[in-house]
Amino acid sequence: MIKRSILALFLLLIVAGAAYTLLRSTAHEFTQAQCPDCHAGTPVKSKRETLRMVASIQYLCGRCHGERDSLSHPVEIYPASVTVPADLPLSWEGKMTCSTCHDIHAGHQGFDGAARSLRRQVTGAAFCSACHANGAGARVADQGHAESLGKAHMKFDSEATAGSVDRISRACLACHDGSLGTADNVQIRSGSWSHGKALSRFDPQGSHPIGVRYVRAMMKRGGLRPVGLLNRAIKLIDGKVGCASCHDPYSREHNKLVMSNNGSKLCLECHDK
Repeated sequence: MIKRSILALFLLLIVAGAAYTLLRSTAHEFTQAQCPDCHAGTPVKSKRETLRMVASIQYLCGRCHGERDSLSHPVEIYPASVTVPADLPLSWEGKMTCSTCHDIHAGHQGFDGAARSLRRQVTGAAFCSACHANGAGARVADQGHAESLGKAHMKFDSEATAGSVDRISRACLACHDGSLGTADNVQIRSGSWSHGKALSRFDPQGSHPIGVRYVRAMMKRGGLRPVGLLNRAIKLIDGKVGCASCHDPYSREHNKLVMSNNGSKLCLECHDK
């Protein structure tokens, strides 16, 4: 009986140790032989000149972290509208990069145990507020989205479209129902969403359907360009039109559009007549 108890305790310690190691582990545990994959030479601590990269940090991170199916905070930009704390380093050019928020060699985990490689022991809005909090120099027009999102990467997945309207669209409408954002006539189902004013010459009523399948609408009604010809900035979430198809909360375009709509350019990306 005692032997069984000792064996059970031993197995429990092994399982606990394995679980702890798994939670602490990260895909960023590189060997010294892998240094040249990113660095021009073997990095030497405290010697900045040895940290030179073989390509831009955005490109290097993008080799594994493709963000094609997500909305992500812009990088390789000069953060002129916010004050960035010293512990969130900019590049030698003064640009914000992936490594401004992430330290792949010594980053902190998220509260869920995920190895997020963040430079601070906080996640979500608490992390974003380091730069985007009131009084930090952020533009008033940007603070609403920056403070409420609490995410730098909003990924699209099939789970997001379990209903007729995807999860990101529902998150948008949670504020843009008049509670915090612009009061618009919203129908939380597949159908028309009124923006309150004319969108373009194609839509004098100022409404646009969301939650509908793009290809199905193209085959049924026509007047739409094939998906393969659309600008990559236009996102179809699981094949459906959503708020993120035309809007990006991180965009600096007017009305947070994914691209300029001067001359109905955005509309013409999808509508061929």
